[in-house]
Amino acid sequence: MEIVTYSYKRHGMIEFIFDKFPNSKAILYPIKSYYFIRTVRWDPEDPVVSKNDLEAMEIAANELLGTIENYRQRKNYKPK
Repeated sequence: MEIVTYSYKRHGMIEFIFDKFPNSKAILYPIKSYYFIRTVRWDPEDPVVSKNDLEAMEIAANELLGTIENYRQRKNYKPK
């Protein structure tokens, strides 16, 4: 999944737009030392966002931000 654009918001949040969901905005929030999806402002013109899509978004965002190693060390991370 590719990141189309992102912008920083208040309280450390970052808003991302991904190529698979060009009309929806994913809001990621910092948790400890990595970023986690807080909400997706889904647009009906986009496909439904699955759990696997959410994880792919989180991985892409954390790779971009340089926090992927911290993300992989979280308790619920399952390598594919």
